[in-house]
Amino acid sequence: MANHKTIKMKKLLLVSLALVASLNLAQAQDQIYWTEVALEVTPGKAPLVYKLVDDFYSSFEFPEGSSLTLNAIQNKSEWTNATHFLNFAGSADALAQLRDLRSGDEYDTYVNNLQGLAKIVAMKQGQSLVRIPGENGTYSEQMWSFFVENPGVFAEAFVELNKGFSNGNYISLGMYTGGERNETHYIYTTHSDAKNQFTFFPDNEKEQKAFAKFQSSVSPISQFKGSIISTVLGTWN
Repeated sequence: MANHKTIKMKKLLLVSLALVASLNLAQAQDQIYWTEVALEVTPGKAPLVYKLVDDFYSSFEFPEGSSLTLNAIQNKSEWTNATHFLNFAGSADALAQLRDLRSGDEYDTYVNNLQGLAKIVAMKQGQSLVRIPGENGTYSEQMWSFFVENPGVFAEAFVELNKGFSNGNYISLGMYTGGERNETHYIYTTHSDAKNQFTFFPDNEKEQKAFAKFQSSVSPISQFKGSIISTVLGTWN
């Protein structure tokens, strides 16, 4: 029997997807699904983790439409001990194929070696709901997590917020579909370089008003749960 948390998550997902369909901002074939494996890397072992991941996945035949990134966490909320994470992303079909391919003796050896360098501290899954086109930077990524009680109001406020911003970054609203913390939705963006990361905030009157309106709209129906900024160390696809 499904527990209460699972039922509530399914209801939130249905509401979120219904909203996306009504806004006509994302189509099922355009949605990005992802799985994240958070790692607490042993101090001094980060270069070995990168080499291990690179050696295994450089010769790995990724299904079309899927990719892997290895990220080092720059700034994080206090609730996680993670220092790095692996993120598998792509279409639902591509990720399903990728999961089937990650098996066998070579994969088992890779996992055993990885566990000798790092501890898996969390796993989570999610999917995009609304995607705002823009430059998809490869320098760093930033994610803000929320517990949202009214996905419709939150998504509409997110769309309105981005009408008032003009920084050109790719940004998306998504929903967590699995994980251990009390989070339901996230806002995600990428940065092309350090300057772009450090200047990603409202820097004129129009943007300040748009952000203030967003905060006013979402504060009664959501709780901010934390944020993470991470540097992209490598991408494989």
